[in-house]
Formats: sequence, C-alpha cells, structure tokens
Amino acid sequence: MLSSYALERIVLKELNLMVCPHDTARNPEGWHRLVQYITSRLDTQIHFSCASDFAEFRQGITSADLVYGNPIDSLGLLDKHGFCALAHPAHSYDEAVLITGPDGNLPAIEAIHGAAVSTVTSLLPARLALKMLRERGVTPASLIHRDSWLSVMRSVWNGEVPFGIIYRDAYDEISPQGREMVRVLATTNDHVAFHMFCARPSLCVSLSMFTDVLNTMNADVEGKTVLAGLHIRGWLPVTSDSLARLRALLA
Repeated sequence: MLSSYALERIVLKELNLMVCPHDTARNPEGWHRLVQYITSRLDTQIHFSCASDFAEFRQGITSADLVYGNPIDSLGLLDKHGFCALAHPAHSYDEAVLITGPDGNLPAIEAIHGAAVSTVTSLLPARLALKMLRERGVTPASLIHRDSWLSVMRSVWNGEVPFGIIYRDAYDEISPQGREMVRVLATTNDHVAFHMFCARPSLCVSLSMFTDVLNTMNADVEGKTVLAGLHIRGWLPVTSDSLARLRALLA
C-alpha cells in the first residue's frame, strides 16, 4: 500500500495553474520563473496558462488545479466551488486609488458626490473606494465600466469622466509621464484584501509540499531572487480570520 507521501508525489506529477491576468500582464517573466522554481523543487510538471483578460480567466479557473486569483475571484472559488486557500503574499494588500484629471484646482473628495466615476466595476478596488466614500457620506451619480485600469486612466485624463477608481498596483506601475496625466485624491488603506493561491477540492489535502516550497523560498538565494522579481516579500497562510474580514468587506 502506498504511503501518503508517495500518493502526494503522484498527485503532484502534473498540475494546471492559472494566474490573475493583471499579474501576468505586468510581469509574465516573473511568474514563469516562479513556476520553474516550484517545478524544480517538486519534480512536478506545472502547465501555466496565461489568460488574456478577466473573461477568459474566469471561464477557466474552475477547471484549474491551482489558481492565483484576485480577492473576488478567489472567494468565489472558495465559496461556490469548494476550493481551499493555500497562501497569500506577505504584507501585500489590494487597495484603491481615487484619481481626477490633470487640470484645474485639485478638488476635495466630496466633489465626487453626484458625479460620474470610471472604474472596472467587477473588481475589488471599486468596492474598496466606494466603501471609503460611503464612510464620508459621498455617493457618485454613476459608475462607468471600463475593461482595464489603463482604460480608466485614459477616460479620466482625456476628460471623458471627471473621476476614476483604479487598482493601486496598476497606478504604481504606470510610467511617471502617465501618472502626470492624472492626480490622486485619496488612497484606501484597509489592509484586508489580498490575492491568494487556491486549489481545487480534490487537491486540498495533497498540497502541503507545494505550500512548503512557497514558505521556504526566503531560505535560499534562488528563492529570494524569484520573490524579488515578483515584488513579493514571502508567503503567508490564509487564515480563517483573514477570510472572515475579507468576506465582511465584500458583504
């Protein structure tokens, strides 16, 4: 009879991984290096699928073995499809930035009340920013959906929409010239939402070796280099308390 260790080695011979398209679009090389690093430690063939957009990502994630997803998609996998949460980046949280155009006096955040706001309505930064606005008694007249954070930026800097909500990481990655085309009104600082690795139900008890590899990456030079290439300090387990806070935020 095979030991649990032997069974785990068999299960991990081949895995399919999908990663949030925002992460792969901004740094595909970093994710390929992470896959290579994990493969070399587990002797596992990981098939890494890059989705071109969120529609393709969401269509494929329920059939993947492993998913590195944004908070909303990850919770959907956990709550609707029985996936389990494995790990999230240490000290890295999803936050939102409220922006306006480059011209005129910088308005107060209260100027958003009754105005149109551009954002990617299906993603978490929109909810984070709206929560902050509600706490200040500010209600936009409408949310104008755009398909990407760059499209949100463009709609604001070219004057189509007076205000925008974007993902903080997306704003940080814009060139200095691009950031000069908009101005920041406020940034959320909730420290609650995060991207995470999730696994399909049949693998939840078989992936301790995978999480062990993630958790020990800081222990060797190559692992530190791979983490630095992803701008990740390390990995932490996803606790029930952290998931409860995330669910409360999205309620």
